[in-house]
Amino acid sequence: MLLLVLTSSHITGIHQGIFAHGKKTTLWTTLTKFSGMSGSDLAVAPGAKGVLDLHRSGLEELQLARVYQRHQTSLCLADGFNSEDDASDCDEEEGFLMTERLYHDNGNQKFKRTYQRLPATGSLPEAQRLVEEKHFDVDGVCRLDVHFGLGQPYLSRKHFYWNQRLKSEQLFFVEDERTMKARKAGHWREYYETGSIKCELQYDANGMRCGFCKRYAADGALEWVKDYTKDYMERIDDINSKRGQLKFSIKEAAKLLGCTDGSIPKDASEVDRLYRKACKPLHPDKCADPDANERFIEVSRAREVLLKHFGDF
Repeated sequence: MLLLVLTSSHITGIHQGIFAHGKKTTLWTTLTKFSGMSGSDLAVAPGAKGVLDLHRSGLEELQLARVYQRHQTSLCLADGFNSEDDASDCDEEEGFLMTERLYHDNGNQKFKRTYQRLPATGSLPEAQRLVEEKHFDVDGVCRLDVHFGLGQPYLSRKHFYWNQRLKSEQLFFVEDERTMKARKAGHWREYYETGSIKCELQYDANGMRCGFCKRYAADGALEWVKDYTKDYMERIDDINSKRGQLKFSIKEAAKLLGCTDGSIPKDASEVDRLYRKACKPLHPDKCADPDANERFIEVSRAREVLLKHFGDF
């Protein structure tokens, strides 16, 4: 990694060099003078700790790493510039948006879908990245509106009644644009045809219900309500309390994580590996035993004891 140390005399010299009269001196050329390196050397000098940074690394370094895969736009404006005749900065083919449309027999639009082609990369095949999709009834009323804005991971779906009142609204966090694997997110609501709210649910970053979730009767009366976050916090307090009461020796903790021969893990990374392995069969998707959480508490406490032993807790 390049480390350029400047003393106070260097800084004074740089300051004088930048503002020298009658010379086209820049900070770049002055730095090369005091560092003893050429401009190209500085251009490819690594960023902080040798890590590439889009805003701090030099142009040539980003080009060498193939971060920039386009040519730099270098123009001469001495003779003017005609924007209609500019061929210096063409668009990529995969950036174009495609739109499909279908129509009812009466000529009204039935379906509209806009997407962007994602090129094949490595073992991943080409895919279509949805941007917007709308469905219309025979009278031209939009009954379904799906929006998946470019550059952000959230997809929204809105259903409408025949009278254009909102029927439901959902939000998804899309984990993979190619497979469209997603989880529920944010606020989900359903409405009666009159416009009054029928149901409102909340989902956290893990796609799990959270906060107050409610259902209403047609007259607005509250029919069901549950505070999921309160339940979660009570369970967490109960688990932490039980875990804190468990006392294990180093060898007992190691045995709980699977070291049945009397040995103990070599280091903290092995502790974490054994912990993950011990937790897998306890997951509710794989284990219907209602006491599995008690075993998880023991395994969790065993991990804590071993990590403290290695000074990593």
